[in-house]
Parts: sequence; structure tokens; C-alpha cells
Amino acid sequence: MLHDDARPETAGPVAKPPFKILVVDPDPSLLATSRAALDGLSIEGAGVALVGAASAAEARNALQQHPDTALILLEIALESERAGLDLVTHLRRELGNQRTRILVCAGDAGMPAEDETIAANDVGDWRVKAELTPRALRAAVAGQLRTFASLQALAAGRKGLARMLVATTGLLEMRTPDVLFPNILPRVVGLLGIGHHALLCIQGDTLPRDRKIRVRASTGRFAKWKDVEVSALGEPRVEAALERLSPSSETIIEPDFCALRLRANGGITGMIYVEGRNDGTAREWQLLELFRNKCSIAFENALLIEELNTSQKATVLAMGALAEYKDNAASGHLQRIERLVGSIARELHQRGKFGDELDADFVEKVGLAALLHDVGMLSVSDETLGMPGELTGIDMQMIQRHTEIGHRILAEAAVPLRGRSLLSIAAEIARYHHERYDGSGYLEGLKGNAIPIGARIMAVADVFDALITSRQYRSAWAVEDAISWIVERAGRDFDPDVVDAFVHVIRRFQTDDPGWFPKAGGGHGMLGGAIGRKLRALFGRRAEAM
Repeated sequence: MLHDDARPETAGPVAKPPFKILVVDPDPSLLATSRAALDGLSIEGAGVALVGAASAAEARNALQQHPDTALILLEIALESERAGLDLVTHLRRELGNQRTRILVCAGDAGMPAEDETIAANDVGDWRVKAELTPRALRAAVAGQLRTFASLQALAAGRKGLARMLVATTGLLEMRTPDVLFPNILPRVVGLLGIGHHALLCIQGDTLPRDRKIRVRASTGRFAKWKDVEVSALGEPRVEAALERLSPSSETIIEPDFCALRLRANGGITGMIYVEGRNDGTAREWQLLELFRNKCSIAFENALLIEELNTSQKATVLAMGALAEYKDNAASGHLQRIERLVGSIARELHQRGKFGDELDADFVEKVGLAALLHDVGMLSVSDETLGMPGELTGIDMQMIQRHTEIGHRILAEAAVPLRGRSLLSIAAEIARYHHERYDGSGYLEGLKGNAIPIGARIMAVADVFDALITSRQYRSAWAVEDAISWIVERAGRDFDPDVVDAFVHVIRRFQTDDPGWFPKAGGGHGMLGGAIGRKLRALFGRRAEAM
């Protein structure tokens, strides 16, 4: 509901279309009398417009041409004794029109029983022409038009509520801005019904906070604009409209556009601009205000979740970087692992593989979770990591135990979290990413589908990234050589389905983003040496070139 301190700005009232009245009578005097009696009549700001019909047949044609007829002034005695009643039946039953009001203007007082006719045919009133003075006719018509207006408002309210339900359903389930923002615009456009040219913009979402307004979603003629400043659109009227929005002016309504302000904490403001002619009623704008409030809540939630996700990612990156801190590792290692693991999981999901483990939620989390695969390496001493040559005995056991330790750290941290959390996925990856498809890996010697899918994906991604980056004991492999080596070991060390998806993803990277691959001469150090020893221990002397 619109409050006194939050009314939408408007450009003044829009003229309402007149109520249409159909006068059905072979005698033209009723039409003439009606014109004179109803001259200047106005109901709720709308005048009247009269249409004449001399027969039931003409009346049917008129109703077809004017389905929005508000009132029929009807002489029952038309071509036949029942022609008038048949017209009423046609209106109510065949056309399904229950809103148009009917005022019978009978010329013969000896027609069928008045009460019976009214009850059976939803006739609003019955008057005898001889007694129907201009003043009485004006009063009777005014009453029927008010009834029609009430029915129209009731129907509009029901439609509005239905549109509101459609527009707001699922908004709160859209938990990220990237999902929510593009979905808001079709809903507000559908609710208003004034056009499909719309923008959703954000102000104050960059640091340091500024007042620049940026487009985050768009549709219609604005569709090509996204992630640009509104000032760059070359649309001064749009820019001026959005600049007008403020806490005291949350909704602006003009004849050719409307603009909404969405509340948010932290100095961030959302703005919606919809272009198109609007002549909505007060009830419709109340629905718009309700929609704006719902959108504000969803908008606020999405920003909070985005901030939470950003903080979570920063924390995970920091934890993952700790495991790499002892080494001057190849630049971009963590970023490559995150993207490659996530992309392989997404490709497998799109192919319908491993449906019991791979769902949309898992795909969204697994790339970030993969960054923690070697967090257990923090438990390995610098002496062991820096030891030259092959490791044996207790030192090799310490290297292999990093999977168990990493799992324990992450699994304990995941205990308070519900469902399959990012940390629980990370714990699985940390424990099992050195298992091999044929059962030759460690710690548990799992094989095939007994190895969690996240760990099977990680195994491929981890080895590939190790192969294409330089180590202290060898240069980086060529990408094609690394691909061939992994493909050769599909079915032994790696899941064949995962390898197939991996090759598809890498080919796409080569085409779309060749800069993703590391530059030659990347860094190396103690941890790089340890990883190399792990790989040689797993794959035998054939991997010494690694």
C-alpha cells in the first residue's frame, strides 16, 4: 500500500475511456431520450458513449464489436416475443459475459413476470418506459454503471493478484544476483504490461563507493547493454529518471515510463526502469508497490548471499594458498584448478553422467572446494618437503598422510553445516584425490565409482596442471603431450568418462581462452618437488619426465 511519505511521483491523471451503453429498441425514441438524459453523466471520472441497435441481430453484432459494453438498455419485445430474452441468454451463456449490466426498458407492462425474468437472467433492473422520466433514467443508469465498475475492479483485482503471484513466485529462491537480476525484469514487465524495454541498475556496488549507476540486466531495446554505466548509454532521459529516485521517491510514474528503487543495506541501491505508455489505476500501482517491496527483499538477500559467497571464496583461497605458501608455485595454479574442476563437473552434469552425485548444487561448489585438496600438506615438515631425491619410509608416509589430515581438518569444520556443504565436498576431495581408478592409489586403494566423483575429477585436473607447469627437476610439458598422457591412462589411473569430459573442456579453452594455460618457466620449490615425487611414486618410472 502507498504511504503518504512514499507516494509515487506521477504526471497527473490519465483520462479514462467512457462507459459504453448499448440501447436496443426498434423505437428510436429510447436512444434519443437516453442521449438527452445522460448528457454530461460521469461515473468515477468516466463519461458515457451510446451505441444504438434496432433488433436483436444488430445487438449481437454490436456486442461482438464492443465486448467491453458496460450496460444494455433493452426493450424485451424485439423481432419476436422472446427475442429480447434470447439476447440476454446469448450474452450470459454463449458469450460468458456476467459483467455487462442489463436494464430492461419495457414498453408493455403485460410481459412475463418481472421477478422471474430478473432472477433467471441476471437482469439488474426492470422499468416501464411510460414511467421512465429522464431523471429516473439517469439515476437508474448511474446505479448500474457503478455496479459494473465494481465488478470490473473486482475482476481487475483478481487478475492483479494473479499477476502478482506469477511475478513474485520464486523470487526469494533466486539466491544470487546473476540469477535474480535477469529474472526480475520479465516479471515487472509482465506485471505492468506497458512494454518490454527495461533496465535493472545498481548504484554503489563498487569500492570505493560512488554514485555511478551501472546496468546489471536489460531487456528490449536495452538488451545489448550490460555491465556498463548508464551515462554511457546515450539516454539522458533514462539517466535523469534514475537520478530522481531517492529514499523519499521510491516509485516514479510518468505517462511513458516508470522507475522503482529497491532498498539494500551497505550503501547499495537497486533501480528498475521500464519504458512504455502506462495508464494504470491506483489499484494496479498499489500492486506495483507491493511488488517493489518483495523485490527489495529478494534484492537484499541476493546481495547478502553474494557478499557471503565472496567472503567464503576469499577464505577458501587463503586456506588453499597456505598449502602453496612453502613453494613459489606456478602462477595461477589455484585459479586454474578451480576453473578446470568446475568446468569438467559442469560438462559431466550436462551429459547426464553420475546423476546420483552430480547435481547443480555440487557443480556450483566443487571448483572452489577443489582449492583445498592439498590443505593437509601444512602438516608436512619443511625438512621432508625439502629433502632431495626420492622419499622413503617415514617421510613418504608423511607425504601420503596429507590426504588423511586434510580430510580430518575439513570434515570437522563441516560438521555444523547442513547438507552437502562446500567443506564436506572439499573433505572428500582432500582424502581421495590420490586414489586411482584401477585401485592402485592411496590411502584406501579405492577403485572405480567407489572413489567420490569430486576426487576423480580432481585427480585429472591436478595431474594435468602439474604436467603443464615447470618443476625444479623438469620443464613444463606441451599441452598436447599432457593431454595424450592422460588419455593413455584413462581406465587405469583416471575415470574414462571424466577424461573424455576433460578433453572436451581443454579443447574449448584452447579455442575460447588460450591465455588460460600457464606461461613457460613458472616457479617451483619445495612443494613442487614433493608433488613431483608423489606423481612419480604413483605412476612409476614412466613419469620421471614429469
